[in-house]
Amino acid sequence: MVRSVPNPGTRTRGSKGRFIAADNPHCRQVLVSLPEPFIDALDAYGREHGTGRGKSIQKLLEGLLEAPQAPEPLPPAQKELVSLELVQRTNPLYKQFRNRHYIPDRGLVGQQLLYLVFYGSEVVGVIGGASAVFTSQARDEFWDLSPDKDTKTRQLNSIVNNCIFRLEYPAPNLATIVLAMWRRRIAADWQKQYGVEVAGFETFVVEERLWNGKTRNGACYRADNWELQGITKGYGDTNVRGREHESKTLKAKKLIYCKAIPGRELCSQYTSSWNDKEKTKELSQKRKQMFPDELDLLLKTIRD
Repeated sequence: MVRSVPNPGTRTRGSKGRFIAADNPHCRQVLVSLPEPFIDALDAYGREHGTGRGKSIQKLLEGLLEAPQAPEPLPPAQKELVSLELVQRTNPLYKQFRNRHYIPDRGLVGQQLLYLVFYGSEVVGVIGGASAVFTSQARDEFWDLSPDKDTKTRQLNSIVNNCIFRLEYPAPNLATIVLAMWRRRIAADWQKQYGVEVAGFETFVVEERLWNGKTRNGACYRADNWELQGITKGYGDTNVRGREHESKTLKAKKLIYCKAIPGRELCSQYTSSWNDKEKTKELSQKRKQMFPDELDLLLKTIRD
């Protein structure tokens, strides 16, 4: 059995829960379980060659395993090649990308608009927005939301939660280009669909060391001038709606990023479509008008 483990001699997080700045180590530690005879043989090899167990394993693997060559770096992304297409949650391509996202898919509640990300004619990711979360102290302070529940509920309608963002084409600057394009696009689509002027955005990022030694910490949001507001407290064994779960990712604390649109005011008047058949029908008709024909979208995804 072999698995990665954090270096016990290195402090990986600071006092406030953030990863501390440090150079990536030349080697990463792994935990290796071996039968006793192999361990004795490994130690004997080390005594003969003056190496510890880790270095001995490296030397023994030399010539047996060839490290793959690093791929050629991609050129910087070209803005004119990027486009977004509205898509339903049931779209097979969307589902494929969503299932590969690091946060498990537990569905969406409330307002939502989702997009396929195209780079040229190829689908390289997904991005989407949904109703803002109701409770987040640092977010509430950033927007100066009302303590009154009903007023706050109306205000939250003008804040869009970037609920999903996954790219699988690592061209430099692509993430920032997509974020900026998505903000403009969804602000227009949100107002058209729900009749609410978007005042800004929020998102929540699980900060963690990745398999390649890098750290997920929302760098693309900072590059797009989002502001880091704090860290959530994390869920217990149940989420905010009382549903039980065992996901370590859902339980993890998350970085809170916010971005306001200058000159926009929070929503003060909004009538929910909940239990309103006429408004639900109206929103459904709007969605049909906004979304591309599924056949046209399919042709676009397979076009050379």
